[in-house]
Amino acid sequence: MSGRRAPLALVAVAVALLCGCGQTHVIGADHTLTVAVTEYRVVPQSIRAPAGLLTVFVHNDGRLTHNLVISLKGQAQAATPPISPGATGVLAVTLGPGRYLIASTLLSDQALGAYGTLTVR
Repeated sequence: MSGRRAPLALVAVAVALLCGCGQTHVIGADHTLTVAVTEYRVVPQSIRAPAGLLTVFVHNDGRLTHNLVISLKGQAQAATPPISPGATGVLAVTLGPGRYLIASTLLSDQALGAYGTLTVR
């Protein structure tokens, strides 16, 4: 690798690891999920879960207050109250099959990239 290409390759690997690009998080038999929210991201961004009760632990890793809303076809199914930086909120929701949007909806969070998908089967 040339001197200029090595740093670019390292940056590409770091970005892929940090954003989890192309990764789908699958919820196991315990039906619990931990989600981190920041000003620019919901992690993980792609989740698969079985239908039924899901307990979501939402940790705010950002510097601003965030929330997490689970919606289906534009209709909120469940939402946390605003979560302060460094704090964690808990959301217990029963979901049927479908493709849900998970997003922080405070201020312009969603427009900045703080969203993902939850596929329930």
